[in-house]
Amino acid sequence: MDDYRQQQIDVLKEAVPYSEKLIGAIEKVSEELAGVPFPETHDAVNVIIEGLNWLFEVYNGTKDIIEAGAVDEKEANEGVKELSEALSVNDDVAVSKALVRLSTFVKQLHDAGSRLINE
Repeated sequence: MDDYRQQQIDVLKEAVPYSEKLIGAIEKVSEELAGVPFPETHDAVNVIIEGLNWLFEVYNGTKDIIEAGAVDEKEANEGVKELSEALSVNDDVAVSKALVRLSTFVKQLHDAGSRLINE
């Protein structure tokens, strides 16, 4: 295995367990946003966004080794656009929906990464 591919696998080994935690956080925060948010809920949204940004970086750096079609880039990009719009108008319910939509990207990356690191 060449050095660059090994680096890609190594970053996926970090991203896979992280994505599991992020999925749980998205589910919890989305429920709060759709109902009655706690004072710390909006801080949690910011942390989730940082995590999503990192996973997008991971994906962009590894997509050449991830099986074609395993991650729906168009859907992920639409989710980012939806989240950006929801945040710009401070609509908690719309932020919740966008995060749920983006959790699909996180799950897809998790599954594709898991297959690669377990080969």
